[in-house]
Amino acid sequence: MVTIQPENSYVVIKYTVKLEDGEIVKGDPEEGLAYMEFVTGYNQVIPGLERGLIGMAQGDSGQIAVPPEEGFGLTDPTLIQEKFYKEFPEGRNLQEGRWVRATNPDHRVTFGYFVLEKKLDSVVLDYNHPLAGKTLIYDFTIKEVRSASQEELEILRPCEFGQPGSPSTG
Repeated sequence: MVTIQPENSYVVIKYTVKLEDGEIVKGDPEEGLAYMEFVTGYNQVIPGLERGLIGMAQGDSGQIAVPPEEGFGLTDPTLIQEKFYKEFPEGRNLQEGRWVRATNPDHRVTFGYFVLEKKLDSVVLDYNHPLAGKTLIYDFTIKEVRSASQEELEILRPCEFGQPGSPSTG
């Protein structure tokens, strides 16, 4: 039986993730429509989920609770900022209680923020990840476990492959 190892295991899980209050974040508890595939040891999934799956095998199922520290982090109060309309006139058009997606045209970086509060001359924005500070509960079934293929590892570690003297080129 092949079990999930800390490094280089290719894993596919079918899952639902919810919050402690039962709110479903992804997947469907009846149909389990969410699938995730990853290779262990490459930070492709949140640390608490990957750590919880180590040692399990194809066909195993269960539940893993991932605390904020091992998921999307704790809420960072420094990421809650007040912007005055004279500096940020676009803030006047924002709706309190809504998420906004913004793009920096100079760098083409997209980021999101939550409009916490609108005041007379300013707006309070929260730049934390929407799941920061929350415990995530994964209900899962492991659909596949195997050693990652050479091709998969080449994608994940391109600097180690194709170089003169590396195992793939002699």
